[in-house]
Amino acid sequence: MSFDPIVQKSISEQVAQRLLTMIRSGLLKPDQQLPPERELAAMLGVGRPAVREAIRGLALLGLLRIRQGEGTFVSSLETRELLEPLEMIIDLNPGTLESLFDARLIIETGVAALAATHIEDAELDRLARNVEDEARLLSDPAAFAAADVEFHEAIIEACNNPFLQSIAGSLYMLGKKSRSITSRIPATLERSLQDHRQILDALKARDPQKASEAMRHHLMRVRDAYRSAGRNRNESVHD
Repeated sequence: MSFDPIVQKSISEQVAQRLLTMIRSGLLKPDQQLPPERELAAMLGVGRPAVREAIRGLALLGLLRIRQGEGTFVSSLETRELLEPLEMIIDLNPGTLESLFDARLIIETGVAALAATHIEDAELDRLARNVEDEARLLSDPAAFAAADVEFHEAIIEACNNPFLQSIAGSLYMLGKKSRSITSRIPATLERSLQDHRQILDALKARDPQKASEAMRHHLMRVRDAYRSAGRNRNESVHD
């Protein structure tokens, strides 16, 4: 019989864990400034290098913000800000977008089905106005992309499930890398508009199965457009 040795955490890891616990418990609040490094080290009874390393690690996770000349602050802790490290991973490894599409196909189709059973008339009106805006914005990819975000966010909110709202919202925001590529393709915008109309019709009918199928169809077409754009880029490089 053998036993693995007990591995003690480094001082910097312990400092990071202490700060993380304080953020979770609310002792450190969003946008709150931390004491200076020297003071924080004295308060925790550790050296400044350990504090500096812990702060850098939490900053990479998006939990802290280091502002030159001002100090270190707790981040806003909003979802979009906390997703920045994952967005960097996607930027460095575009292949992870395929996995992201797979996750969205599982989560967002279920969200659409659930939204069909919970959506209210006011939310349907909001989606209808959003689709009308998209129809006017086909010649403006950046504005269309913003309207696209609003459309999907409205459906996510309509599912009325806080856990799914958090997961689906995070996955959708991480997909902005692919949208920055596909939104430059006019035909893709037109197809997205058609898809959004079909999703809206299914939601109006309060039909979970049709809403799920319409969302799946939309996401698969977007993924196909992204793949096609990637192949075209590769071919132009090798020409």
